[in-house]
Amino acid sequence: MADEDTGADNVEQTGDITYAMTRKDYPEVIALVREAVREDPQAALNDPVINEWMGRRYRNIFITEALANPDALKNSQAPFPINLVDPRSDREKVAKRMISNVSDQEIFEELPPAEPSGFANTTLVFAPGLLTGLLPNLAFQSVWPGVMNRFRVKIAIADSHPMRGTEANVADLENVIERGIGVSPIDASFITEDQNPSTPGDVILMGYSKGAPDILTLLARRPDLAPRIRAVIGWAGAVGGSYLANDIYKQIKDLPAFDTVQALSGDIGKLMLRLAPVIQINNVNRRLDEYDIKGAIQSLTTDYREQFLEENGAAIDDLGIPMFNFTGSTHLMEVPYYQRQGTLQLLKYDKYNDMQLTQDQAHLPATNAPLLSMFHANHWDLSYDTFPWYTTLGSTKLKDPFAREAAMSSILLFMSEIGLMD
Repeated sequence: MADEDTGADNVEQTGDITYAMTRKDYPEVIALVREAVREDPQAALNDPVINEWMGRRYRNIFITEALANPDALKNSQAPFPINLVDPRSDREKVAKRMISNVSDQEIFEELPPAEPSGFANTTLVFAPGLLTGLLPNLAFQSVWPGVMNRFRVKIAIADSHPMRGTEANVADLENVIERGIGVSPIDASFITEDQNPSTPGDVILMGYSKGAPDILTLLARRPDLAPRIRAVIGWAGAVGGSYLANDIYKQIKDLPAFDTVQALSGDIGKLMLRLAPVIQINNVNRRLDEYDIKGAIQSLTTDYREQFLEENGAAIDDLGIPMFNFTGSTHLMEVPYYQRQGTLQLLKYDKYNDMQLTQDQAHLPATNAPLLSMFHANHWDLSYDTFPWYTTLGSTKLKDPFAREAAMSSILLFMSEIGLMD
C-alpha cells in the first residue's frame, strides 16, 4: 500500500511540475524538483518530465556561467574577419561553441538564476583518469581553487594510481573517502596519513575517463558506502571502455614482463600516446611497484567493461544512487594530429565521439541517468589546461578552449539546487 501511495504522490508531483512549466512558473518548478529529489532521488530521475528538465536546467545554468567568463566568451568568437560581421548575440556564440546540438529555444530560454540550497554538508570527490600525474597538468588543476573560494565547497581528489587496473584503484578511492588521503585541490601536493587529514562526510563522486569505472568498481566492491554517496557524475567517463584501448591491449597483452620506466620511454610509451599526450617520464617516480600497464589498459577494453556491467550493473543500480552523465563531442580537425587515426576509427561507430570514447561508452549504467550536456570539446579539453608548448609534439590543438570553470561551477550550482549538496 505504501508503494502505491508513493506512486500516486509521484504522479501528482509530476502533474504539478508540468503545470508549473506550462505557466512558466520556473521558481515553482525548481522547488518541486528539489522536493522530489530529496524525497526519492531514483523515483525523481525515473520521471521523464524531471529527467528532461534537469538537462535543460543544467545547460541553462552553464550558458549563463560561461557568458560571464571572459575566457569562455573570448574562445566562443568566430575567427577573424568573420567575427567583425557576426550578428549573433554573445549568449548564442557561447552556447553554440560550448554545447553540441543545443537548440535555439534552449539558448534563449529565460530561466531564473541558479538557486543553490547550500554546499556545506557534502564533499565533491574527484577521481582522475589514466596517466594522472604523468601529464603536464592535472585535471581541473586551475579550476579547483576558484570554485572552492567562490562556493566555500569542499573538494577532495583521489590519489589514483596513473597506470593500474580499476580493481586495484578502489584502494585509492577508499583512501580519500574514508581517510581523507589524496591530492590537494589547492596546490596538487599529496595529502598523507601523517597529516591527519579530516575525513569527508557525505560525498558526490565524479569520475573523469578511467576514474568513472574506478568509481563503479568501488560501488560494486563497497556497497556499504552507498548511504554516504549522494550522487555519481560521469565526466566523459570510460564506462563502456574504448575501442582504442582494445587495439593497444592487443599489442601488449602477450608481451613478457617489462620494466615500467623503460616501457613508458620506449615503444609501449608510444602506444600510450593514442590514449593521452606526451608522458612526462620524470614523473614516473613513485608507487613504482604498483604499476600494471597491462591491467590498466585491459580494464578499459570494451569486453572487460561489458563483462563488469553484466556482473555488477544491476547491483549498482539497486543501490539507489542518482547518476548524471556529461560527454564530449569533437571533429577530426579539432584534435591533435597524432590523435586523428584514433578519431577516424571512432567515427565508424559514432560521429559524436570525443576523440577517445563514443557517446554510448561514456554513459553510466543507470538507465535513468540524465545526460546533462554533450559538450563541444575533445576528451582532453574537457579536463586539462593548455599544455606547455614543449609537450605537445607540435600540435596546436591543445589550447584550452573549453569553459571548464563554467562547467564545474554549473555542476556545483545544479547539484546544490536539486538538494544533493546541503
